[in-house]
Amino acid sequence: MTTAILPNRTNCCARIITLVLALLLLSLSGCSSVRLVYGHLDWWMDRTLNKYLDLEGPQKELLSQRVDEFHRWHRQTQLPRYADYMEQLAAQVDSPDASPENLERIEKQVDEFWHSSVVMLSDLLLPILVQLDDSQINQLSENARKEREKSLKKWDKSQRKREKQFRKQAERWLGDLTAGQQAMIDEQVANTKFDPARRIAQRELWTTTFLNTLRNKPQGYERALRELLIDPQALWPKDYREMQDALRDQARTLAIGILESTTPEQRAHMKETLLEFASDFRHLAAQKH
Repeated sequence: MTTAILPNRTNCCARIITLVLALLLLSLSGCSSVRLVYGHLDWWMDRTLNKYLDLEGPQKELLSQRVDEFHRWHRQTQLPRYADYMEQLAAQVDSPDASPENLERIEKQVDEFWHSSVVMLSDLLLPILVQLDDSQINQLSENARKEREKSLKKWDKSQRKREKQFRKQAERWLGDLTAGQQAMIDEQVANTKFDPARRIAQRELWTTTFLNTLRNKPQGYERALRELLIDPQALWPKDYREMQDALRDQARTLAIGILESTTPEQRAHMKETLLEFASDFRHLAAQKH
Protein backbone atom coordinates (compact mmCIF):
# COMPACT_ATOMS: atom_id res chain seq x y z
CA MET A 1 0.00 0.00 0.00
CA THR A 2 1.42 3.42 -0.92
CA THR A 3 0.87 6.69 0.90
CA ALA A 4 -1.54 8.16 -1.66
CA ILE A 5 0.89 9.01 -4.44
CA LEU A 6 -1.26 10.73 -7.05
CA PRO A 7 -0.38 11.47 -10.67
CA ASN A 8 1.13 14.92 -11.12
CA ARG A 9 -1.43 17.05 -13.03
CA THR A 10 0.00 20.42 -13.92
CA ASN A 11 -2.02 22.00 -16.74
CA CYS A 12 -6.31 26.50 -17.35
CA CYS A 13 -9.20 24.04 -18.31
CA ALA A 14 -7.13 21.02 -17.35
CA ARG A 15 -6.33 22.83 -14.12
CA ILE A 16 -10.07 23.22 -13.46
CA ILE A 17 -10.55 19.50 -13.92
CA THR A 18 -7.61 18.87 -11.62
CA LEU A 19 -9.18 21.00 -8.90
CA VAL A 20 -12.37 18.97 -9.13
CA LEU A 21 -10.85 15.53 -9.37
CA ALA A 22 -8.25 16.10 -6.68
CA LEU A 23 -11.12 15.99 -4.24
CA LEU A 24 -12.27 12.68 -5.63
CA LEU A 25 -9.21 10.55 -6.09
CA LEU A 26 -8.15 9.82 -2.54
CA SER A 27 -6.85 13.31 -1.74
CA LEU A 28 -9.39 14.38 0.89
CA SER A 29 -7.97 15.81 4.09
CA GLY A 30 -9.30 13.00 6.27
CA CYS A 31 -11.81 10.18 6.43
CA SER A 32 -14.16 12.04 8.76
CA SER A 33 -14.58 14.80 6.17
CA VAL A 34 -15.29 12.63 3.13
CA ARG A 35 -19.08 12.59 3.42
CA LEU A 36 -19.31 16.30 4.25
CA VAL A 37 -17.00 17.42 1.42
CA TYR A 38 -18.46 15.08 -1.19
CA GLY A 39 -22.00 16.14 -0.27
CA HIS A 40 -21.13 19.69 -1.29
CA LEU A 41 -19.11 18.74 -4.36
CA ASP A 42 -21.70 19.79 -6.95
CA TRP A 43 -22.02 23.24 -5.35
CA TRP A 44 -18.23 23.59 -5.19
CA MET A 45 -17.74 22.49 -8.79
CA ASP A 46 -20.41 24.90 -10.05
CA ARG A 47 -18.91 27.79 -8.11
CA THR A 48 -15.33 27.06 -9.15
CA LEU A 49 -16.10 26.54 -12.84
CA ASN A 50 -18.19 29.71 -13.01
CA LYS A 51 -15.36 31.65 -11.42
CA TYR A 52 -12.97 30.46 -14.11
CA LEU A 53 -15.27 30.53 -17.12
CA ASP A 54 -17.33 33.73 -16.49
CA LEU A 55 -20.51 32.16 -17.87
CA GLU A 56 -23.83 33.88 -18.48
CA GLY A 57 -27.52 32.93 -18.69
CA PRO A 58 -28.12 29.66 -20.56
CA GLN A 59 -24.44 28.75 -20.28
CA LYS A 60 -24.71 28.80 -16.48
CA GLU A 61 -27.81 26.65 -16.60
CA LEU A 62 -26.09 24.14 -18.89
CA LEU A 63 -23.07 24.05 -16.61
CA SER A 64 -25.26 23.30 -13.59
CA GLN A 65 -26.90 20.45 -15.50
CA ARG A 66 -23.54 19.02 -16.52
CA VAL A 67 -22.15 19.32 -12.98
CA ASP A 68 -25.18 17.43 -11.65
CA GLU A 69 -24.73 14.78 -14.34
CA PHE A 70 -21.06 14.31 -13.48
CA HIS A 71 -21.73 14.17 -9.76
CA ARG A 72 -24.48 11.57 -10.24
CA TRP A 73 -22.30 9.47 -12.56
CA HIS A 74 -19.34 9.65 -10.22
CA ARG A 75 -21.39 8.77 -7.18
CA GLN A 76 -23.11 5.79 -8.80
CA THR A 77 -20.27 4.31 -10.87
CA GLN A 78 -16.94 5.42 -9.45
CA LEU A 79 -17.35 5.47 -5.69
CA PRO A 80 -18.15 1.73 -5.56
CA ARG A 81 -14.92 1.10 -7.50
CA TYR A 82 -12.95 3.18 -5.00
CA ALA A 83 -14.56 1.30 -2.11
CA ASP A 84 -13.66 -2.06 -3.64
CA TYR A 85 -10.07 -0.96 -4.10
CA MET A 86 -9.75 0.44 -0.58
CA GLU A 87 -10.95 -2.89 0.80
CA GLN A 88 -8.55 -4.77 -1.46
CA LEU A 89 -5.63 -2.68 -0.18
CA ALA A 90 -6.79 -3.06 3.42
CA ALA A 91 -6.60 -6.83 3.04
CA GLN A 92 -2.93 -6.52 2.09
CA VAL A 93 -1.85 -4.33 5.01
CA ASP A 94 -1.01 -7.16 7.42
CA SER A 95 1.59 -8.40 4.92
CA PRO A 96 2.49 -5.21 3.04
CA ASP A 97 4.27 -5.51 -0.29
CA ALA A 98 6.56 -2.49 -0.51
CA SER A 99 8.20 -3.58 -3.75
CA PRO A 100 8.53 -1.03 -6.57
CA GLU A 101 6.42 -3.31 -8.76
CA ASN A 102 3.52 -3.33 -6.33
CA LEU A 103 3.64 0.41 -5.83
CA GLU A 104 3.66 0.88 -9.59
CA ARG A 105 0.54 -1.28 -9.85
CA ILE A 106 -1.18 0.89 -7.26
CA GLU A 107 -0.15 4.07 -9.10
CA LYS A 108 -1.48 2.68 -12.37
CA GLN A 109 -4.82 1.88 -10.76
CA VAL A 110 -5.09 5.39 -9.33
CA ASP A 111 -4.15 6.76 -12.76
CA GLU A 112 -6.94 4.69 -14.29
CA PHE A 113 -9.46 6.03 -11.77
CA TRP A 114 -8.27 9.53 -12.61
CA HIS A 115 -8.47 8.97 -16.36
CA SER A 116 -12.06 7.70 -16.21
CA SER A 117 -13.22 10.83 -14.43
CA VAL A 118 -11.16 13.14 -16.65
CA VAL A 119 -12.76 11.65 -19.78
CA MET A 120 -16.28 11.97 -18.38
CA LEU A 121 -15.82 15.52 -17.11
CA SER A 122 -14.07 16.64 -20.30
CA ASP A 123 -16.89 15.30 -22.47
CA LEU A 124 -19.44 17.11 -20.31
CA LEU A 125 -17.57 20.43 -20.28
CA LEU A 126 -16.39 20.58 -23.88
CA PRO A 127 -19.81 21.58 -25.36
CA ILE A 128 -19.79 24.53 -22.96
CA LEU A 129 -16.22 25.52 -23.72
CA VAL A 130 -16.77 25.65 -27.48
CA GLN A 131 -19.60 28.15 -26.91
CA LEU A 132 -17.30 30.73 -25.30
CA ASP A 133 -17.02 34.04 -27.17
CA ASP A 134 -13.80 36.06 -27.55
CA SER A 135 -14.46 38.08 -24.40
CA GLN A 136 -14.98 34.95 -22.33
CA ILE A 137 -11.90 33.30 -23.80
CA ASN A 138 -9.84 36.39 -22.91
CA GLN A 139 -11.20 36.26 -19.37
CA LEU A 140 -10.36 32.56 -19.14
CA SER A 141 -6.83 33.37 -20.26
CA GLU A 142 -6.51 36.05 -17.57
CA ASN A 143 -7.88 33.69 -14.90
CA ALA A 144 -5.33 31.10 -15.96
CA ARG A 145 -2.52 33.66 -15.68
CA LYS A 146 -3.59 34.58 -12.15
CA GLU A 147 -3.74 30.90 -11.20
CA ARG A 148 -0.21 30.33 -12.49
CA GLU A 149 1.10 33.24 -10.44
CA LYS A 150 -0.70 31.99 -7.35
CA SER A 151 0.69 28.50 -7.88
CA LEU A 152 4.26 29.80 -8.12
CA LYS A 153 3.87 31.80 -4.91
CA LYS A 154 2.35 28.79 -3.17
CA TRP A 155 5.37 26.66 -4.00
CA ASP A 156 7.75 29.34 -2.79
CA LYS A 157 7.62 28.16 0.81
CA SER A 158 10.27 27.32 3.31
CA GLN A 159 11.66 23.80 3.40
CA ARG A 160 10.25 23.44 6.91
CA LYS A 161 6.69 24.04 5.69
CA ARG A 162 7.09 21.43 2.96
CA GLU A 163 8.36 18.94 5.53
CA LYS A 164 5.21 19.53 7.61
CA GLN A 165 3.02 18.92 4.55
CA PHE A 166 4.73 15.60 3.80
CA ARG A 167 4.41 14.53 7.42
CA LYS A 168 0.72 15.41 7.50
CA GLN A 169 0.09 13.19 4.46
CA ALA A 170 1.99 10.28 6.01
CA GLU A 171 0.28 10.72 9.39
CA ARG A 172 -3.12 10.61 7.74
CA TRP A 173 -2.43 6.99 6.77
CA LEU A 174 -0.07 5.81 9.50
CA GLY A 175 -0.77 7.85 12.61
CA ASP A 176 2.26 8.96 14.65
CA LEU A 177 5.54 8.69 12.77
CA THR A 178 8.79 7.33 14.15
CA ALA A 179 11.92 9.46 14.30
CA GLY A 180 13.37 7.44 11.43
CA GLN A 181 10.33 8.03 9.25
CA GLN A 182 10.45 11.75 9.97
CA ALA A 183 14.09 11.76 8.97
CA MET A 184 13.22 10.05 5.66
CA ILE A 185 10.69 12.77 4.90
CA ASP A 186 13.14 15.54 5.80
CA GLU A 187 15.74 14.03 3.50
CA GLN A 188 13.21 13.67 0.68
CA VAL A 189 12.23 17.34 0.90
CA ALA A 190 15.83 18.50 1.10
CA ASN A 191 16.81 16.48 -1.99
CA THR A 192 13.73 17.11 -4.15
CA LYS A 193 14.86 18.60 -7.45
CA PHE A 194 11.83 20.45 -8.73
CA ASP A 195 11.78 23.69 -10.68
CA PRO A 196 8.38 25.38 -10.21
CA ALA A 197 9.23 27.89 -12.96
CA ARG A 198 9.43 25.02 -15.45
CA ARG A 199 6.05 23.75 -14.32
CA ILE A 200 4.55 27.23 -14.76
CA ALA A 201 6.10 27.52 -18.23
CA GLN A 202 4.66 24.12 -19.20
CA ARG A 203 1.24 25.10 -17.88
CA GLU A 204 1.43 28.34 -19.89
CA LEU A 205 2.30 26.37 -23.05
CA TRP A 206 -0.71 24.12 -22.54
CA THR A 207 -3.03 27.07 -21.91
CA THR A 208 -1.80 28.96 -24.97
CA THR A 209 -2.23 25.87 -27.17
CA PHE A 210 -5.72 25.19 -25.84
CA LEU A 211 -6.98 28.79 -26.06
CA ASN A 212 -5.54 29.34 -29.54
CA THR A 213 -7.33 26.20 -30.71
CA LEU A 214 -10.54 27.40 -29.04
CA ARG A 215 -10.27 30.85 -30.68
CA ASN A 216 -9.21 29.84 -34.18
CA LYS A 217 -11.31 26.66 -34.47
CA PRO A 218 -9.21 24.86 -37.09
CA GLN A 219 -10.53 21.73 -38.77
CA GLY A 220 -11.07 19.01 -36.17
CA TYR A 221 -10.66 21.49 -33.33
CA GLU A 222 -13.18 19.80 -31.01
CA ARG A 223 -11.25 16.54 -31.18
CA ALA A 224 -7.99 18.44 -30.58
CA LEU A 225 -9.49 20.21 -27.55
CA ARG A 226 -10.72 16.93 -26.12
CA GLU A 227 -7.31 15.34 -26.52
CA LEU A 228 -5.67 18.30 -24.77
CA LEU A 229 -8.08 18.01 -21.86
CA ILE A 230 -7.69 14.26 -21.49
CA ASP A 231 -3.95 14.05 -22.08
CA PRO A 232 -2.16 17.34 -21.27
CA GLN A 233 1.05 15.36 -20.90
CA ALA A 234 1.18 15.00 -24.68
CA LEU A 235 2.70 18.50 -24.74
CA TRP A 236 5.45 17.65 -22.27
CA PRO A 237 8.94 17.98 -23.77
CA LYS A 238 11.52 15.33 -22.96
CA ASP A 239 13.31 17.27 -20.23
CA TYR A 240 10.07 18.11 -18.42
CA ARG A 241 8.89 14.50 -18.61
CA GLU A 242 12.22 13.37 -17.20
CA MET A 243 11.81 15.79 -14.29
CA GLN A 244 8.34 14.44 -13.53
CA ASP A 245 9.55 10.85 -13.78
CA ALA A 246 12.35 11.64 -11.35
CA LEU A 247 9.90 13.17 -8.90
CA ARG A 248 7.69 10.12 -9.05
CA ASP A 249 10.69 7.84 -8.53
CA GLN A 250 11.68 9.88 -5.46
CA ALA A 251 8.16 9.62 -4.06
CA ARG A 252 8.12 5.88 -4.66
CA THR A 253 11.47 5.45 -2.91
CA LEU A 254 10.16 7.40 0.09
CA ALA A 255 6.99 5.30 0.18
CA ILE A 256 9.01 2.07 0.11
CA GLY A 257 11.24 3.24 2.94
CA ILE A 258 8.34 4.28 5.13
CA LEU A 259 6.29 1.16 4.42
CA GLU A 260 9.20 -1.13 5.21
CA SER A 261 9.59 0.63 8.56
CA THR A 262 5.94 0.58 9.65
CA THR A 263 5.10 -0.66 13.12
CA PRO A 264 2.17 -3.00 13.90
CA GLU A 265 0.29 0.01 15.28
CA GLN A 266 0.84 1.97 12.09
CA ARG A 267 -0.33 -0.91 9.93
CA ALA A 268 -3.47 -1.19 12.05
CA HIS A 269 -4.05 2.55 11.60
CA MET A 270 -3.59 2.25 7.85
CA LYS A 271 -6.04 -0.64 7.62
CA GLU A 272 -8.63 1.22 9.67
CA THR A 273 -8.22 4.34 7.51
CA LEU A 274 -8.64 2.38 4.28
CA LEU A 275 -11.77 0.67 5.57
CA GLU A 276 -13.20 4.00 6.75
CA PHE A 277 -12.70 5.40 3.26
CA ALA A 278 -14.40 2.35 1.77
CA SER A 279 -17.32 2.69 4.16
CA ASP A 280 -17.74 6.37 3.36
CA PHE A 281 -17.59 5.70 -0.38
CA ARG A 282 -20.26 2.99 -0.13
CA HIS A 283 -22.49 5.19 2.02
CA LEU A 284 -22.24 8.03 -0.50
CA ALA A 285 -22.79 5.74 -3.47
CA ALA A 286 -26.04 4.49 -1.96
CA GLN A 287 -27.45 7.98 -1.53
CA LYS A 288 -29.76 9.56 -4.08
CA HIS A 289 -28.35 12.66 -5.79
